[in-house]
Amino acid sequence: MAGVSRASVTQWGKRHADFPRPGDDKRFALADVLRWLESRQAVTRTRDAGTRVDRYADRVRRNLAAAAPVEPPNLQLPGDGRTAQADNLTLRLALILLRTRDPQAWAEVDRLIPPDLTAVGARWLLKQIAAAVARTARRDGVRPEVFAALQRLAPERVSQVRGIMARCAGLGAADVQAIADEYETALPSGSFLTPRAVATLLAEALIDGTAESIYDPYLRGGELLAAAAAAAPNKVSLYGRGAQPAALSLSGVTLLARGETADLRAAEQDFPPPVTHILANPPFGGDSWIDQLPDTQWRPFPAPPARSAFRWLLHCLQRLCNGGRIAIIMPPTAATSANTRESGIRRQLIEQSMVEAVIALPSGLYAGSHIATSIWIVRHPPGSDQPILFIDATHPRTPDDRPATLDEARHTDILQAWRSFLIDRDARRSHPGSERFSVAIPKTDIRTDTCSLNPAEYVRRRIESPPAGRHDTRTDLHQLYQRSFDCQLAADEATALLSEPSGARTVNIGEYCAVKTGYSYSRLPAKDRSDHGVPIVLPRHLRDGRIVADDPPYAPHHLAASLVDYEVRTGDVLCVRTGALTPPALARPADDGRLVSTNLLRLRVHDTDVLDPYFLYAYLRLVTQTKMTTFARSTATAYVAAAHIAQTKIPLPPPHQQQAIVAALRALDDEVTAARALAVEATSARDAINRRLLGGA
Repeated sequence: MAGVSRASVTQWGKRHADFPRPGDDKRFALADVLRWLESRQAVTRTRDAGTRVDRYADRVRRNLAAAAPVEPPNLQLPGDGRTAQADNLTLRLALILLRTRDPQAWAEVDRLIPPDLTAVGARWLLKQIAAAVARTARRDGVRPEVFAALQRLAPERVSQVRGIMARCAGLGAADVQAIADEYETALPSGSFLTPRAVATLLAEALIDGTAESIYDPYLRGGELLAAAAAAAPNKVSLYGRGAQPAALSLSGVTLLARGETADLRAAEQDFPPPVTHILANPPFGGDSWIDQLPDTQWRPFPAPPARSAFRWLLHCLQRLCNGGRIAIIMPPTAATSANTRESGIRRQLIEQSMVEAVIALPSGLYAGSHIATSIWIVRHPPGSDQPILFIDATHPRTPDDRPATLDEARHTDILQAWRSFLIDRDARRSHPGSERFSVAIPKTDIRTDTCSLNPAEYVRRRIESPPAGRHDTRTDLHQLYQRSFDCQLAADEATALLSEPSGARTVNIGEYCAVKTGYSYSRLPAKDRSDHGVPIVLPRHLRDGRIVADDPPYAPHHLAASLVDYEVRTGDVLCVRTGALTPPALARPADDGRLVSTNLLRLRVHDTDVLDPYFLYAYLRLVTQTKMTTFARSTATAYVAAAHIAQTKIPLPPPHQQQAIVAALRALDDEVTAARALAVEATSARDAINRRLLGGA
């Protein structure tokens, strides 16, 4: 392989004391021989160039490379088991970028001769590839951090790396999308890109001929900007911000490999200029740079709670040009959250006609997760009264429990519904919508109590009404059947949105609530109660989770004035302290100002953004017959002390998970209430009909 005779090798061994020695098997180690030959020059005579001086070591490498087989082109390089798939995809992106953006650098890498053909040479070749593609990326303004992943790969032979290079030699910008799609399943748990179907839907719904500049406030892999650029009829300017260097780097490489350049900035850098269109799939429920912005940032809207999805929505509005539009992924809880600040933001968005459409998507679109999402299309304030389009594109889960997909037919349905709505709206025609799929609702018809933007509340499958003019005993049941049916749908949808709670920590109730015993008998003896004044809540008034104050005793006003510390406020949870341990109740606005009697405990949450009172009430309802009964039995007289409740452990999920859980619990409670009311009235109707049929009428 060095191009010398056996006699020359024998002479080298005799003349040079540092010449490598064979092993016990009489064979020389290739690496030892190459190191020795590095300093030995050879003279090569050629017809065209006369003589050429090179090294014997280079001769060996060239001959080895020529004799080495190329591995099959579909080979995956081994590496860290947790990231090997993603690292191989990064290698393919790097090679496509190098070959398409810098053919000369590709050719130089292709000609490189590694020091050997084993793992040492393979890793050396990977290192040269990473260095070359990093130089190419920097030249185009792209951060190179993503290429550090190549160092985690552990090929065993140079031929493996050459095989990957041969595979990528025939790939180009058109193949980048397939690689990006594979990233969705290759990323570690908790990380994900926007699925291609969702990114394409966002872009095609939003981008039109008016698009000049597009912004993604939370880069994942550049998939939203790529989809927007593909949907734009004209050349557009692309901007993005990334909280993680790896996300900035991956986004830049993905876009560059497609032939697109973008202004990508780290979170701590200045905001890009205002843009005409924004596509966003921000993180929800986790800490990020947007939570560091001061509360004054959000004016004239109320300051959203920490980790709220509305922080991202309001940030997008601030970065929008006049007449611009936003398509943003939002969690379903954002449409119905009872948080005062979030519902206040919804109210302002509705009143100013900013919300154009809310599209509920199927659950299970994101790899490794069953979470549901929705798309909100929001625009810069138009200054006119316009309806809101609600689209319910949710799918039931398939019989074999495979996740639902946003297939081409559903994709087309959504776009057609959206575009036909815009045509009717611009022509000032009423939009008929599509049965069981879409409906246009005037903003004056949005529920004023909650300002709900949940499509399921407006796109309903209606129960057929009785024929006009007909009236009998069963006709009166129609509204109750409809309410029960609507509550069932709402409960199904709410529980379907729940993913397995994670990240919950266990805390003592006393850390997050003030637990107070009702006033003592000495402060208000039974003989001093009256028939008027301030109503008093007794244990018997706690029914079905509410305070049902029928025929309550009263505290005279002159005595009630000294008992203000025992008043009830909305959101307080009342528990029985002594006597029959009935389930707790949650105070409503109508209960404000009532007094808590001595046989009750009042729990008042310190910060409702951290612990939702309804979540606390539901948990105490769950443990009433277990822990609280145990407390009562452990004392000489059956009662539950405030200290017992304060020391009770409770799981505390992050706020966004609490919101989803509370929404499901409320929906289930509404379903129970509606079913009970229907059962009572159906029983009454049955008895009335029995009397008519069997009583001689």
